[in-house]
Amino acid sequence: MEKRRVMQGIVFVFVVGMLVTFVMGIQAQTNSMSIGDQADDFELEDLEGEVHRLSDYEGDFVVITFFSTWCQACVAQAPEVNQFYMDFKDDIELLYIVRSDTPRQVNGFIEETGFNAYPYLFDGNNNVAKSFGVVGQPETIIIDPDGVIQEHFIGSVTRDLLAKTTTDIMDSR
Repeated sequence: MEKRRVMQGIVFVFVVGMLVTFVMGIQAQTNSMSIGDQADDFELEDLEGEVHRLSDYEGDFVVITFFSTWCQACVAQAPEVNQFYMDFKDDIELLYIVRSDTPRQVNGFIEETGFNAYPYLFDGNNNVAKSFGVVGQPETIIIDPDGVIQEHFIGSVTRDLLAKTTTDIMDSR
């Protein structure tokens, strides 16, 4: 009988936790930017402490990937995103926004992969992630040269998906 009460308590706490997480995710998304919105400017530091603002890239296509080194899907998609960047670096800017890692962890990732051609920006308080409605990772956002959000991918992306989407957006302008 006691085991049953303990199990019921555990299930109850789990269900309440899931509901709270769900409601918080919906609330975060309702207060955030979405496709077709003007992207809010932000200011984040990179590994060297240099400040980057989204407005620094005004007039360029910007691809933002929200990332964490402990996220298996993020690490798995990194070669795809890197290849996309190498193929399109003359046409786009790529920003990796790091959500929960230290500079040391990111430096370890860079040393291991060699993916160092673009800035890794630190969103330690998740304010930028929240403003874009990001609740997990990886998530990737494409912003056009006018600063308008054109696409928001939730989950992993491939080089080909990013290439097709970006090319389609460029061709439609």
